[in-house]
Order: sequence, then C-alpha cells, then structure tokens
Amino acid sequence: MIPRGAAFVLAYRLALALALALALAAAGCATDPGVVGRTPAGAPIVRLPLSQSNAYFMPSRTPVLVDAGTLGDADDLARELRDVGWAPRDLALVIVTHAHHDHAGLAADLQRTYGVKVVLGEGDLAAAARGVDDDLRPTGTTGAVLKPLLSKVFPAFVPDVVVRGEPLDLRPWGVDGQVIPMPGHTPGSLVVVLANHAAFVGDQMLGGALGGALFPSHPGEHYYQADPAGNRRNIAALLGMGVETFYLGHGGPVAAVDVAAAFR
Repeated sequence: MIPRGAAFVLAYRLALALALALALAAAGCATDPGVVGRTPAGAPIVRLPLSQSNAYFMPSRTPVLVDAGTLGDADDLARELRDVGWAPRDLALVIVTHAHHDHAGLAADLQRTYGVKVVLGEGDLAAAARGVDDDLRPTGTTGAVLKPLLSKVFPAFVPDVVVRGEPLDLRPWGVDGQVIPMPGHTPGSLVVVLANHAAFVGDQMLGGALGGALFPSHPGEHYYQADPAGNRRNIAALLGMGVETFYLGHGGPVAAVDVAAAFR
C-alpha cells in the first residue's frame, strides 16, 4: 500500500509528466512557420515547425533541409514545403544535426523515396544504424520526468555524407556555409554555420520552456546533453566565431547577446 503522502507525490509527478509531454509534442506546432532569416546569398531561411521539432529549409538550385523531423511528419513536411512553392522531391541535401528520433525521423524516407543525400556526424553513425536514440542524460528534473515518455525510435539509415574531423563546405549546394562537427548533445552532433553569422545548432540549447512552446526567444539548457561541459564549450566557441543568430531545434531563433547571458 502506498502511503497517502507518497501517493500524492506520485500523482503530482504523473500529472506534471503528462502536461510536459503534451506541451513538448505540441512545441513544433506552437512555433509560427515562415521566413526567419536569410542566407548569405539573400535566399530565405524558412522554418518548418513539425510535430516535435523545427526543420529549416534553404532554397537554391540544390535546396537544403536542416533536420528531418519525427516519424509521421512526412505529410506535414510536404504541406509546408508546398506552401512555399517546393516539394520533398526538390530537396538535394538534408543535414541531420544529430541522430535523435525528433530530428532524424524522415531521413531514411527522404533518402529512399526521393534520393536526397543525408549528412550525419561520425559519432552518431551507430545510433542511426540502430534507429534508436542514444541514452538520454537529463540535465534537470524536467528531462528526467519526460524521459520515460519519449519515443526514442526512428527508421534506421546510413548517411551518404559523414562529417568527421573536417567541416563540410556547403557551397556546392548553393549555401555559403559549413557543417561543423561539435559533439556535446550527442557524440556526433553537427552545427551549420553560415557566412553571415547565423548558425543552426540543433539541440545545443533550448529556446524557452516546454520544448519551446513558451518564451521561444529565451535560450537555456536543453533537457538532455551527453556531454554538458563539452556542449557549453561549443556554445562559447560559436559565440567566439561571431555567430549572431542561433536557429534551434525547439523554439528560437535566439540572439547572441541572450545566449551569452544564459551560458556565461
């Protein structure tokens, strides 16, 4: 028999977990779609809010997608691309910032169905081959509460391009920028840094609360980090490189001045 006080605490935690899970699942939908910036060439950066995370689309003669949503997001991705005059078959490259279920969910489908080239960091090859998230290490209470409720699985895939020690130049795909390996959130996490001082950083940080559903322009620690100290070094390095705008997997964009204040 559970003591009354313990039963209350258990019920409270279950209710909190449910509320957090619902908010996290809705976080992508709570973020407005549309143009959030420009590439160095002046092309729009279009945020595509999917069910659990943001993807970003950069049109060019060889269009680039940053991150690939969650399993089940295919119709939403197609609809949002159609709204800006494109389709999944037009994509040339998808950069998966890390092999977690809410960022790599459509990579296999885009690769097999449309021949889209998939980019992944070397340290996440094993997770991608299994189709299962690595062990999530919570950075606080919210992450610990949510962890048992997360899916963790996605269709396994083998990337076409593996980013190892050296950055990948994106100019062959019409984008003046680089894909840089920055392990921290996962062993193979990647960051896309553009020549105009903007960067796509995946889950190096979280914008706002409840998966970005609230206060999305306020940066803070993500719920999970494989290497928290290493991840903070990454953030410091990006600030040192002069990155001014951070595009996030959940919430955002966030400004460098706010990132510096949050992670000093």
